[in-house]
Amino acid sequence: MERLSAFIRSKIDIPQETLSEIINHFEVRSVRKNRYLIRQGQYMNYYYFVNSGGLRVYLEHDDRAFTAWMSFENNFIVDIASISLRQPSIYNIQAIEDTELFAISCENMDMLYKKYNAWQEFGRKLWENAFLEVVTEMVGHQTLSAEERYLKFMERSEIMQRIPLKQLSSFLGITPTSLSRIRKNLQHRTDPDQGDRY
Repeated sequence: MERLSAFIRSKIDIPQETLSEIINHFEVRSVRKNRYLIRQGQYMNYYYFVNSGGLRVYLEHDDRAFTAWMSFENNFIVDIASISLRQPSIYNIQAIEDTELFAISCENMDMLYKKYNAWQEFGRKLWENAFLEVVTEMVGHQTLSAEERYLKFMERSEIMQRIPLKQLSSFLGITPTSLSRIRKNLQHRTDPDQGDRY
């Protein structure tokens, strides 16, 4: 679990002995592409760190799927409302690639919070960053045009090619047809040598 250890160390200063104990409470889970980590109506009982692969978080309404979030390597993924309020999740979390996760139960997470101040600090920083990301996405959806949202997402070029266009368009809040039109328009603005970057 080297990637998880490095991720934790990037957030907090923590003694190796403490880190080793924390890591020992995680277990490996695998989710095949298109399979589900959790379905709407189920309870989430674990926090998950994405070691490899990627997942999308979406909800269904009026026979349509709305992608709310996507998570790839070096990120935690969890339905915090389901865990904190002990209520069924309103989301589906689906693997968009074969995905390996490191999972820790809610009980062990809480026990480690009580035992180690450093782990409390880690949790605080983790959820502060997650909140900031959500707020940034919300502001972007309210203030940026569809093309601007797409260009902003292109800054994460390392994952662009890994997301099906239908799911990407849902995340951006536009139709697949609109996304195709945006990509075509952007391609026409570039020189021929750069025409396939969008």
